[in-house]
Amino acid sequence: MSANNSYDDGSVDSNYDPEIPTIETTAGSVDGLEDMSSTIRAEFKTYQSVLPKPDELLQQKHSYAFLRKRIEDAGLETPQFLKYTFEGGIKPHVALCCLLLSEYQSRNDDEREKGIFMRIHSLLVYAISFGRWIPQINYPPDFIRYQFNRVAVAVPTHPNVKAEVLRKKIKDRGLPVPNYFLDPEDPKQFPPHIALLVVLQDGEKESRKLNSVLNRLVFSLFAWVALFLRIVLEVIGGAGAIWGGAEVFGLRNHENRELWRWISIAIGALCFLRFLTLNAPQREDEGDILGPTGPWSLRLSVRLRAVCDHPFHYFVRAAPPPTPSAQQKKDT
Repeated sequence: MSANNSYDDGSVDSNYDPEIPTIETTAGSVDGLEDMSSTIRAEFKTYQSVLPKPDELLQQKHSYAFLRKRIEDAGLETPQFLKYTFEGGIKPHVALCCLLLSEYQSRNDDEREKGIFMRIHSLLVYAISFGRWIPQINYPPDFIRYQFNRVAVAVPTHPNVKAEVLRKKIKDRGLPVPNYFLDPEDPKQFPPHIALLVVLQDGEKESRKLNSVLNRLVFSLFAWVALFLRIVLEVIGGAGAIWGGAEVFGLRNHENRELWRWISIAIGALCFLRFLTLNAPQREDEGDILGPTGPWSLRLSVRLRAVCDHPFHYFVRAAPPPTPSAQQKKDT
């Protein structure tokens, strides 16, 4: 192996550790982290009143230092994940792992129950799209949990795992690294301390308005209208342009009317294929935690514009590739 391979030089001995336990190797038990997750939840109740609202957190992604100062200025105890190492603190990604692993375990115990409606909806979308799409997740805490649950089996349960070790463990299993575990230099990285606070606020029902029935209804209706108008303009408009243009230039008359009708239909079909190619969700769309339908927390006018640009994505997203273990089972 080449000595110039800096990635291997810095990872083989220090990052790769087959003895690091995961929730899979410990038979679903994360008892060692349960106390820490309980402490994180208990601490949150002491400072939650001084935090920005959930939509503000998502929009502005306040820095580590800003949140720490805001809590200190309120005369409150700094939470563990905002303390420095010499103060006995823990890294935000470690706190997030503790919290989400404990939730993952409880979902395991409850067989990860879902509503019947949600199951039927997912199966319906998957079947109609021939396995290409699944329902979109437009609620921030649920999307954070969704990304984590996809990689939970690879997440070390060691309380002080380094971020680079965590990323390598996930990549070694052939799984996508959640945005909040990405390197801070990656433009698609979502701050782990913000992801942690968003999940904690959801636990205290502070994010309820982001997932209210009224909010979902209004945006769903707007997205349906936007989708319908795009079909009218890009598909029916294309067919109509051929039909009307033929008459304007004197190409269509009573004798060849039927011919031009079929030409217009054919052009309309091509326009529809173009519409699907440009607007249908693709796996390559994944990567930005805020999604192609626009950030959950941007100003109303900006989010409406984002939904207009990607109305398809408001309802569905591309189905993720099967995990390596699932693919092996399928092959056998």
